[in-house]
Amino acid sequence: MDIRRRIRALIFSLCAIVLVVLVILFLGSNRYKSPRHFNLVQLSDGWTVKCASNTYTPDDLTKLNLGIANKGDAITLTRTLGSYALDSATINFRSILSTVDVYLDGSPIYSFGHEYLANGEMLPKYQHFITLPRNYEGKELTIVITPDEDNAFSGLSPIIIGDMEDITRTMSQGGRLPLTVGVFLVTFGFVLIILSPLLLYNTYHDLSIAFSGLISFCMGIYILCYNDLFWIFSDAPAAYTFLEYFSLFTIPAGILFFLASSKHITSKKAAIVLGIINVSFSIVTALLHLTNLVHICHFVSWLHVLALSEGILVIASLICNSIKRYRKMGKYSTKNTSTNVLLLGLMGFLGCCLVDIVKFNILKFFGVGEVNANIDFMTVGALLFIVSLVINYFFHCIEYISESTTKRQLEGLAYTDTLTGISNRSRCELYLAKITGDYTIISIDLDYLKYTNDNYGHTEGDRLISTFSQILQDSFTDASLVGRMGGDEFIVILPYADNNRTNRDINCFNDQLKYRNSIESHLKFSASYGFADSKDPALKDNLTPQKVYLLADSRMYQMKKQHHQETLGRLYDDLIKDMNMKGGKNND
Repeated sequence: MDIRRRIRALIFSLCAIVLVVLVILFLGSNRYKSPRHFNLVQLSDGWTVKCASNTYTPDDLTKLNLGIANKGDAITLTRTLGSYALDSATINFRSILSTVDVYLDGSPIYSFGHEYLANGEMLPKYQHFITLPRNYEGKELTIVITPDEDNAFSGLSPIIIGDMEDITRTMSQGGRLPLTVGVFLVTFGFVLIILSPLLLYNTYHDLSIAFSGLISFCMGIYILCYNDLFWIFSDAPAAYTFLEYFSLFTIPAGILFFLASSKHITSKKAAIVLGIINVSFSIVTALLHLTNLVHICHFVSWLHVLALSEGILVIASLICNSIKRYRKMGKYSTKNTSTNVLLLGLMGFLGCCLVDIVKFNILKFFGVGEVNANIDFMTVGALLFIVSLVINYFFHCIEYISESTTKRQLEGLAYTDTLTGISNRSRCELYLAKITGDYTIISIDLDYLKYTNDNYGHTEGDRLISTFSQILQDSFTDASLVGRMGGDEFIVILPYADNNRTNRDINCFNDQLKYRNSIESHLKFSASYGFADSKDPALKDNLTPQKVYLLADSRMYQMKKQHHQETLGRLYDDLIKDMNMKGGKNND
């Protein structure tokens, strides 16, 4: 069974991975892109670039290495525009944490970012779409980019000229993969976060589902923001630039709390402590940014060091935990399988993040600039990681159901009377120790058990007991407990203290006894009973379930004495009847 379960798990995991790969291949294909109305032209040559006291005339603008642009380092780009067969030409490029001013033959035609400077706010990352006047041919285009933060960026964005509709469509189609993955992760995470209180309360009491949702949501937000895809939905660059940083800072905390709540990590306390450190880091940096004391962009390098250090520790802990479970439970355990799936997903995600982080820092500090960096590896890694989280949670559900079933089976063996199938003495005593509120206890003693065993054998005596227990269950249908205390002693607990309702149930019980006696040939069904409730006036002080039961038991014995006398009379009559019948046969 374990081998079959493991095979099914592997098949499920492989199908999920194959589905992800197919989605990536489909979204990354150029075959399904719409045709353009006009050609897009990348203005890569013909520029004169001035930065500080240096002047450059690069063959390819995107390959020009100007070093790190710091606050106030104005970069001026100048070139003469040609004829591009466009009625309405639009220029597109991207800026990072900088103001932008555009001039055509010395006349200003576009300005961005100065209102943020006036308010002391951080300048956002922004995609600029600048519509040129109709007579742009042969005129000199000047673009002035002025960063407002130290270590703001390095490298220059490609500058595209073309039709506005073609530019936006091309950008959207080029961002299909991050757009699809980002929207999926945000939607999936949002649904999990909304459902997590319900799932936490009603099913597995597992907080990891909430943190899975948080991780997915933050990853999706970060992917959409980093790839400048929020401009499709809204024009609030400051908001989604802040969201880009804040969501990135929140992801490590979500992962750590997920590992702690899902018990996949060796040291739960260490994961919680690291998670709290990351949450504090996110909150403090956000507050510093929102109060304009220190902008959030200055903490990215700190996050890289913190996240990579924690990633190494987390992977090492997961490997150790997986080895321990392997030795303890065996390689076919579902817990070991789910841990391995999560481990592979997390290692893949951290590996992809490492590639993008290293690539980002190399391009920023040693290459042609971070403006040319992307997070395609992280996007794919995030999708695979979320798939591994879903698979992991799927296995957790299986494990919980299996453990719950085993627990119920063991409790059934420990607390069920083997002959009758109702609660045994241990279960009854446990219930009496925990019962609260209003209740009624009925103590019942089965008559004729010894008589049946002596005259018809223990097999018929067992049938008398089991049939009597069924009568009790059919009569007291609203009982919270029907149990056998041992031998011929039974107990019924009703979840209310109402003599009228109790008497109705007892009348039903007596009717059931009469009916059963009418269809039995030699078994006699009779019982002595007494009841008391939690509001019984006979119990004044220090009322406990045990005292209520003893009061019901004493009342049962009063009826039993009466039944005993009546039973002797009936047995004497039956004995005389049998002797007369035998005497008549002898005379014949």
